[in-house]
Amino acid sequence: MTHTTSHINEPFNLGVLFLPNRLVQAPMAGISGRAFRLQARRFGAGLLTTEMISSHGVCYRNQRTRSMLALTEGEHPVAVQLFGAQPEAMAEAARLAEASGADIIDINMGCPVRKVVKTGAGVALMADEALAVRIAAAVVNAVRAPVTVKLRSGAGRAVTALSLAGKLQTAGVAALCIHPRLGGQGYKGRADHAISAALAAAASVPVIASGDIDGPQAAEALLAEGCAAVMIGRASQGNPWIYRDLLDGVAPWRRPIDEVLAELERFYRDLVEETGRERALRQMRKFYGWYLKPFKPDAELRDGLKRADGFEEASALIGRSIAT
Repeated sequence: MTHTTSHINEPFNLGVLFLPNRLVQAPMAGISGRAFRLQARRFGAGLLTTEMISSHGVCYRNQRTRSMLALTEGEHPVAVQLFGAQPEAMAEAARLAEASGADIIDINMGCPVRKVVKTGAGVALMADEALAVRIAAAVVNAVRAPVTVKLRSGAGRAVTALSLAGKLQTAGVAALCIHPRLGGQGYKGRADHAISAALAAAASVPVIASGDIDGPQAAEALLAEGCAAVMIGRASQGNPWIYRDLLDGVAPWRRPIDEVLAELERFYRDLVEETGRERALRQMRKFYGWYLKPFKPDAELRDGLKRADGFEEASALIGRSIAT
């Protein structure tokens, strides 16, 4: 097991907020609920982030959307990520998020999903810089908490993140997060972290780099380029140990199946507590796939897990298929 000298453990300040290390858990729609966030914290993430939350859902008191603002004591420091295309609604949602305990308000200007973009939100805001800046200023003026913005390289074919970043800093944002893919790329290709480095060099606020960060070498390279922190997203799906490995400076490695099952059980029980049994059962189907991918589960096991009625049944299926 190879160790590298790690700067990831070093604390830093984001606005007035002290963060214990350089690891940020990414907001991921349908994934970054409370159970997922608390798991990331147990394994070492310094800053947690909710999945993106609709500002209109918050303002119009949609019960399910409002429930996404519920935070627990063990989550702090935690950012609430909001999306929307109307400054007034974003400002009001930010006030309500802060009242719910958010330590940071994060504005999503990077989501490329069509149903978000067609409303003018997400990465579509990068194509309307004037509106993007008005939203940022409205949120900054609405709350005391630090306000951050998550960007892509650009909305279309041109890289516009650096020009927009300067305007957002003038509006008062406390940090910027960059996922250096264009909006149309989705998650195809490789993240172009030369853009992350250029943004870090030009910005007067901390820059958090996101995208394809799957080990200590990638993380440390970005810190060496001037990024203040790294955001861990898809690499943590089914592998919460990545936070611990990054903090220890070791390449991620496959855990024994007994350790994987123990963590799956704890996560399942936390998910049941958060969402109820029926929703937890549905959500666990994708998590089983992620956790078991290194073990190359056969079709029979994959099909069985889709029908499993609870963790005990799933665990028995896994135990019969994968040697412990």
